[in-house]
This record gives sequence, structure tokens and C-alpha cells, in this order.
Amino acid sequence: MSLSRALAAPAAVVAAVLACAAPAGAQSLPDLYGGRDSTCFWNIGVVNGGTINIAYPDAGANYWGAGYTLPEGATLRLHGEYPHARFASLQSYDLLGVGVDALADSMIEPDPGSANPFRPGVRRDVTDRSFTVTLADEPPPTPLDPDQRAGQPARNVLYTKPAGDTTGLHAVLWRVYVPDRGTGLRGGVPLPEPELTLADGRVLTGQALCDAVTSQVRRLPDLSALLVSREQYDAMRYRPGVPPYFPAKPKPEWRVQYNRPYLLALWTGETIANPSKTGQGGFFPNVFNQYARAAIHRKLGPVVAFRGKLPTTPRTYRGGGVTRQPTQLRYVSLCMNESVATTRVMDCVYDEQIPLDGKRRYVVVTSRKADRPRNARPRCGVAWIEWSPRGDGARDHDFGWMQVRNMLPSPTFHHAIQDTRTPGDERRVLGSYLPTGTYYASKRAFEKLGCPAR
Repeated sequence: MSLSRALAAPAAVVAAVLACAAPAGAQSLPDLYGGRDSTCFWNIGVVNGGTINIAYPDAGANYWGAGYTLPEGATLRLHGEYPHARFASLQSYDLLGVGVDALADSMIEPDPGSANPFRPGVRRDVTDRSFTVTLADEPPPTPLDPDQRAGQPARNVLYTKPAGDTTGLHAVLWRVYVPDRGTGLRGGVPLPEPELTLADGRVLTGQALCDAVTSQVRRLPDLSALLVSREQYDAMRYRPGVPPYFPAKPKPEWRVQYNRPYLLALWTGETIANPSKTGQGGFFPNVFNQYARAAIHRKLGPVVAFRGKLPTTPRTYRGGGVTRQPTQLRYVSLCMNESVATTRVMDCVYDEQIPLDGKRRYVVVTSRKADRPRNARPRCGVAWIEWSPRGDGARDHDFGWMQVRNMLPSPTFHHAIQDTRTPGDERRVLGSYLPTGTYYASKRAFEKLGCPAR
């Protein structure tokens, strides 16, 4: 079995995956416990680009995770408040980080007397904003759609059991994207509070609940062991005959995230027939996003400019206002990542941070700090993303992995990553909404474009 297929296989190879040596410096699962704003239930995180940095987090988002088991016959519910933020979601996963089920903010019906501020016509700062979701110990009735769009049917049940699972372990993530200014990591509300109703009718909350549901949580796999080991990564990266800038190309090429074998084929060179987006490569992806990535390399130029057209998105960071009818996308970001050796993010810009001209065209530049052009600044119409001095996080300090993230396209917008169907159709489907990358030999070469730079 090839390396990429071995790392992609489901439960049958969990033991083999967990036996792999973790990359040097990787964060193990115990390191993820008890972070900022965590609780005894939401005890994994906060995960983001600035604190716990694993599984390609978006620097504009914050994630908290819970791993738990349920006593027989018990029912677990979450009582929460919709955050003051661009987006929030609940999603369940299997033990390899493949999505089981998901609820986006607008799908969740509010409690009686409350309103959902993520629905059209509702004020974003509405005072009564509570909801209740049941975490059902059942497989979802239908497979999870990897190309989610806005306008999904409302429900207040999140299914948490992977099909065929016999471990009894559950993994759930709560995400908050771009909290409104001044509202903190959680978007101005507490993390959803769990309530456990036992088979005999007793109701547990707080530490008593945590004692009842988390007794076996340490059986969850060590996340660092799910990464590609340093030895495996080096074997893919430094194959005989590859150029020094491998796996980048002189003209950056975008690859949509399909399954894990296709993700690793960037390095292995394997041809993956009919790759599926189902599973999206593992590592706990947000099913409401789809991703495209382009490998770049400083040996081809220390400054890279990406030019494209930005779909319409909400403007929420300053707070207030009324939620409008769906924009073309809920959220867009461009991020510089390291590699599969670390799954770290270096830096991101999201839609509201990207200067636009009158036709919604943009220029996003990435470079190291020392190579930042003087005109790579918002006043010159340019957003800048720092290129990690760690490169791939392993030995190749000149590697970079630029990622475009598209969230929840409108049903009427058909130029999103969610509309791609097969490798190679990215440009045809996205058109001008897929950026083109250009290398520059120096920061001075880009500075010659002047201000504004286009």
C-alpha cells in the first residue's frame, strides 16, 4: 500500500497511523487541553493561528473541541447563544478527523422568545439569542455533503456517531469566525453549555457532567500522530530528480482539497483516479468551507502576488446592522500554511481586510518580513501575508502553501470552490474568482508597480 493510501485509510489502519513517529515539535493531544476560555467540557483549544496551531486553522477563526462518551441511555444537549461574529458552527467528527455531521449558525432554530441573528432581516445585535441543540448518539440519516451551500434546512439535532463506530467516543467542534470588534474570542457569549439527562431522569451540568462523560476522553488519538512523520515527509519531499523548488511550479497551480491520497499526491506524484471530496483529507475540516491550495517557493522568487476578484461577502467586524439576504459567499480568506509535516498556518487575510478596486479586484502579496515591498500595504491597495520563515515546517525553509477558503456559497453563485468537480477544472469553474500568482525577483521589482499597485 502506498504512503498516501495508508494515511488515508479509515479505521482499519488507525493503529498503524498512531504508530507513526510524530514530527519534531508537533503538538500532542494533551498539549491541546485547558487552553484560553476552555471549560471542563470544551477542553480542547482554543485552536487558532496564534495559540494552538494545528490542522490548518484559519487565523480569523477560533475553535474549541470536546471529546466525550455517553452513559447508556443518556441524552446530551447544548444550550448556547449565537455569537456576535461572521459565522459559527457545530460539527462532529470521527477519530481521524473526517466530518460526520454539521450545523451552521443559520440552520439552528432559536429558543422560544429568541431570534437567530444569522438569518435575513434579524438584527445582528439582538439581545435574546439563545438556542438548544441535541447531540444525538446516532449516525446521520444521510451522508455529509462536502459542498455545503447557504440555505440548508433548519434542525436542532447534531448527529455524532460515525457509521459503523463501536468505540463510543465522540468528537465535536464549536467554531467562531471573525468575532465582532471588542467581543473577544467567543464573540461576546459563553461557550455552549452542556446538559446531560441520565436514563433515570437525573440532570447533570458543570463538573458533574464532565465527570460522567469524559472519563475515557484520553483514548482519543494523539493528533500529532495523525500527521505525516518527518521521515515520511522527507521521503516525499526529497525524491530523486525533483527540482530544488519542488513541489512548487514556476506558475503557481491550484489544487482543490479532495481526499487525503490526492492531498499527498502533491508530493508523492501519484495519479489518483476520481478523487472524492468526502472526508476532505481529514484533520477536522470545516465542512462549510472548501479549499484550494497552491505550492510556492522562494527559489522561484521571494515575493509572490496573487490577483483575483473577490466574491461579495458580509461586512460584520464592526458589529450591528441587520443580516441581509445571502451574499455570494459567507466568508473568504487567503492563508499561508506550512505543509502536511506540521499542518500549521502562518498568516491570513480575510475578505474585510483585503483592499478592492471598483470591480472587486484585489492584490494579495506574500513574502517574508524582510522582503515586504513598501507598497504591499492597504493604502496602496495591497494586502500582505507573512511567509513563514519555517517554510514547510521541516527542512525546506523556502516552501509556502497558499490557501484560498470559500464558505457557504449562495445557491445562485456558481463560481465557488464548492462547484468544482474534478482536478483541473478549477480555472474553468471559478474564472476570475480564482487568483493568479506571479513571482517577483525582489521586493524592488514589485515596488516598481507604484501605488496603487495593480
